[in-house]
Amino acid sequence: MLISERMIREGTIKDFDIIKRIEKRLFGRFSYMDEEIREMLNSSITLIFDDKGYISFFFEDDSCHVESIGVLPGEKGKGIGRALMESMEKICRESGKKKVVLEVREKNFRAIAFYEKLGYRRVRLIENYYIIKYRGSRNAYLMEKYLS
Repeated sequence: MLISERMIREGTIKDFDIIKRIEKRLFGRFSYMDEEIREMLNSSITLIFDDKGYISFFFEDDSCHVESIGVLPGEKGKGIGRALMESMEKICRESGKKKVVLEVREKNFRAIAFYEKLGYRRVRLIENYYIIKYRGSRNAYLMEKYLS
């Protein structure tokens, strides 16, 4: 599949079911609750990739903060996550933001490698960031990337 920026569109509250389906497939009983998805769609910028993935982020001072990103399991490795991240970074640059920040579970090795490949670096470990343990840990890395 050839990834195109045209396959990415801005999400609205009408995309609630898409986000919920992706969340449930990725995180099961630990996925965002309905009210959290509604809040995200109403208060953040959400980009949707062809109903197979999404990224949600918001502006905070001189930064963009990634709230959530998800790609359906069968679609991983096809460039969807990269396309979403690049589109988000473009919007952040165009809005005059200097960097992007995000948190990622300390033991989510695949996601950490993905972000590092895109130029993000681990800034610090945040202990007990998550309520629910993942691979025995509640910790997260704060990661950032300065935009050129």
